[in-house]
Amino acid sequence: MKKIIILLSITCIAYNSCSLDTIPTDRYVESSFWINEQQLNAGLTACYNSLRHENMYGGLASAVYSETITPNAYMYDNTSGFGVIGKGTHTPSNSSVINGKWGKCYEGIGRCNTFLEQVVNFELDKVKKNQMIGEVQFLRAFYYFELINYYGDAPLILESPNIDTQKDLPRDSKDELITQVLADLAEATSLLPPSYSSSNDEGRPSAWAAWGLIARVHLYNSNWQEAENAAKKIMDSGQFSLYPNYREIFARDNEGNSEVLFDIQFLNPNFNHSIDLIMRQYNTCAPLLDLVKAYDMNDGSPYDDNKPLYDNRDPRFYQTIIYPGTTYMGIPVGDDRFKFTGYTFIKFSVYDTEYIQEYDWNDINYIYMRYADVLLMFAEARNERLGSPDAEVYNALNLIRERETVKMPIFDIAKNYSKEQMRQMIRHERRIELAGEGLYYNDIRRWGIAKDVMNGPIYKYDNSLIETRVFQDKDYLWPIPETQTRENPSLLPNNPGW
Repeated sequence: MKKIIILLSITCIAYNSCSLDTIPTDRYVESSFWINEQQLNAGLTACYNSLRHENMYGGLASAVYSETITPNAYMYDNTSGFGVIGKGTHTPSNSSVINGKWGKCYEGIGRCNTFLEQVVNFELDKVKKNQMIGEVQFLRAFYYFELINYYGDAPLILESPNIDTQKDLPRDSKDELITQVLADLAEATSLLPPSYSSSNDEGRPSAWAAWGLIARVHLYNSNWQEAENAAKKIMDSGQFSLYPNYREIFARDNEGNSEVLFDIQFLNPNFNHSIDLIMRQYNTCAPLLDLVKAYDMNDGSPYDDNKPLYDNRDPRFYQTIIYPGTTYMGIPVGDDRFKFTGYTFIKFSVYDTEYIQEYDWNDINYIYMRYADVLLMFAEARNERLGSPDAEVYNALNLIRERETVKMPIFDIAKNYSKEQMRQMIRHERRIELAGEGLYYNDIRRWGIAKDVMNGPIYKYDNSLIETRVFQDKDYLWPIPETQTRENPSLLPNNPGW
């Protein structure tokens, strides 16, 4: 399993510490690296490697820490710099993730650009060569999309790193970057296979992963027809289906299941993250009472404070959150087991209600995109495009609600919900279905509701106050890090309000 992350790891995962037959042998040297196919494969692996950096989707729990800067979860300290973002006290210099993500995106982009320049010089089987190019175009689009989502405008660089020509580049517009992202992804859809048959290819993007990212790019930019079309292509492909067991989507034994379009690969002992440790012990990604109350009752009615908090809830609640009064690792959960909010997540963790030996260095893959998200993207885009929701919108949502271990009441088309009512239902369904997966932060910002839902107090399980958060208009984008603007003043002016 997870072969892509160990592909040639003994030879040059990050272009350095190589054991190849080069001169010198202790470091990467451009003039003596791009010579043989083994080195080319190492360069391809390096393009993937940036995905697992702590400011991207690896490290402690970076993949899910963005939950703590939404109404879904809380961070009691400032691990990876998310704590100050959640409080609304971040600056261009006091958050490590704000400081680091910019550079790590460009690290990945630089590696991709270098690979694309070098691969043309190699005599390879045409299909294999095209696939490599498609993989790297997907990854370059991925890294640029990260930049766009968090920082907005940024320099568009399509050549290999060159400090002399790139050190003082100004920012290009978000629209220009999106155009390039979509061009890369369009090319990737034509070069990548629809699926892979070998375990050696696990972790590589397929053409359908590229279509999924196209749908997400268009959705995030309110291009409703294009987002709907891309999602519908995936739905009509027959390549994916909802995995019957909601909880087990995220289990190690089910990696690469029928629902996964693209995931970030991990493999112990060299490539792991700390989601298990975070969820079991540190509680630095702790679900909030607001999220618990957001789950409907299992009859489809909304929760209210006159109802028991933990009884008869949407089954996805029990497959996502551990709460006081249930069991965890075979032991009853007391009020102080997870002291910061009373709750913890179990997605992407080996831990659940049954006993299991402590296992801190987790290598469960992080699912970046799954089929339920495709259905939700389709429903949202189509609802926004139409004057009122039609049967296809209802059907996409009801497929998710009818999952074998969920079985929530379906949305009845005979009730003739308005476009506005359906919009709220879709947004609610996204929050619940994807809770704990690190997507809600982008949702509340692109919907323009972050200032509404992030300003105010947050509460523990017993309704006691934790803190009062602040979210300002400027917080819809992160500031360009001070370390970057100091080195390159051409990146200024910073984002509005910064």
